[in-house]
Amino acid sequence: MPQDSAPDDRAVRRARLLERRSQLSPEQQRLLAERLHGRSSATAAAAPPAVVSCLVEITPAAPSSRPPFFCVHPAGGDVLCFFPVARWMGADQPFYGFQARGLEDARDPLATIEEIAAAYIAEMRRVQPAGPYHLGGWSFGGLVAFEIAQQLRAQGDTVALLAVIDTGPGVPEHMPMDSALVDEADPSRQLLVTAEYLKGLRGVDLGLSLADLAGRAADEQIRLFVERIQRAGVMHAEDSFGQVRRLLCVYRANVRAYRAYRARPYPGVITVLHAAAEPDPDAPGDLGWSAFTPLPVESREVPGDHVTMLAEPNVRVLAETLRACLGGGREP
Repeated sequence: MPQDSAPDDRAVRRARLLERRSQLSPEQQRLLAERLHGRSSATAAAAPPAVVSCLVEITPAAPSSRPPFFCVHPAGGDVLCFFPVARWMGADQPFYGFQARGLEDARDPLATIEEIAAAYIAEMRRVQPAGPYHLGGWSFGGLVAFEIAQQLRAQGDTVALLAVIDTGPGVPEHMPMDSALVDEADPSRQLLVTAEYLKGLRGVDLGLSLADLAGRAADEQIRLFVERIQRAGVMHAEDSFGQVRRLLCVYRANVRAYRAYRARPYPGVITVLHAAAEPDPDAPGDLGWSAFTPLPVESREVPGDHVTMLAEPNVRVLAETLRACLGGGREP
């Protein structure tokens, strides 16, 4: 367990502001409430700014629990998407989510997947000093989990599970960058991607279109987005504008890191959990990972698309599949 839980408390407080209480299960609300009682708002205001931990304890370890599962965030950097799957995996399965640096504070996001992996390994060792490790990641996070596994093995540690959730091994070097995904002056595409994420994961339709954002300056686009998410009840914080700006900064940094990363051969087993509603019908079930390991890739299909596989009711199948991969529970 971490020696100091204050950084995790800060991360989950931010999660609470971003997530509508009505969309959390009673158990999730209980866990959030317990963590939020750690420090009063007055104490937090009086204290100097703390370094925010990237590791968020979602399901705590119990004396008779299983080995912890560590899961890496998508490009947006948050771990809210993991609360439902953690709950369905069971109270006896410790679940930790990695949240991106810069999402909770003014620090710059890490620039490369190699740097992100090294930082997360250091945080992970506070909870579990040595292997075997059980790792996973969704979307962008799958590639970070792959690099974490690479670095752990290079350090002599054992990786018992590497689960990449609907993630391919990066993009070909010759493929051009979609500049709209990293454009600071015009974040419209980034905001629309975020809106689609909320719709698929939370069922919240912001009713936002490119026409709504076109012709507006970046800050005006963000203010309109904040108005829509506050109206939908997704975000209520006084600093909602600042939160969204930090999210976009993290997103752009992660898109650049994803594009720059070049996967290397991995000597271990790779488990791929891919969405049944794959946008490319010709994509292989292993999403291309067989080219990076000499061992057979373990491929499992989960209902839903890239986002809705983490939403009800599909998330239950995802949780059962992950639990089976971790060595317990029934295969769906």
